Amino acid sequence: MNRNDYPAPLETGKAYDEIADWFKAGMEASPCGIPFLEELMAMLPVGAHVLDLGCGFGRMMRVLSDHGFQVTGVDVSEKMIRLAREYVPEALLVHGDASVFCTDETYDAVLAWDSLFHLPPERHRGMISRAAALLKPGGVLLMTSGMKEGYASGLMNGVMFRYSTLSQEEIRRVLRQNGFVILKMLQDQAPEEHLVTFARRKLF
Repeated sequence: MNRNDYPAPLETGKAYDEIADWFKAGMEASPCGIPFLEELMAMLPVGAHVLDLGCGFGRMMRVLSDHGFQVTGVDVSEKMIRLAREYVPEALLVHGDASVFCTDETYDAVLAWDSLFHLPPERHRGMISRAAALLKPGGVLLMTSGMKEGYASGLMNGVMFRYSTLSQEEIRRVLRQNGFVILKMLQDQAPEEHLVTFARRKLF
């Protein structure tokens, strides 16, 4: 597979539309990522506003809201957004491509959990730049990616999904280029090459 046959975000959204109910049933009680989300919450002021780019059916927003945080979610899957409206009715939800989401609002934290790697590789840098623009100075980005540059694919409930990632070194470079201080990068879900990154936007 190469970048010429990589699906556009809207195609990925339609693929998630097909599996949304199945995905929610399997992931609703999953602890995946929750310890990192708890770590993020501990860094934020009471009542902070968190933007979830690629929010899915709202699993992580539900946890954030239950702990008193304001939440806004963006997802390219229309069906996932419909499920999120039921699951986290207090959230502000936007159906659209998270990598080009624009607003005058800025946030205390941006969450991009298992969403960045659904983008074509040439759009990873832009989404990191977009996250920086959406954060308040001192705000925190929690994101996941792969650990080695390349592509992968796999089936979920019979539907094909494709993934891409920059190298860990390139992610570091792009974060620093966009005014982030990297707080932590670590492998999660070993032996899977699943990289979790915490980064803080510089104050000036």
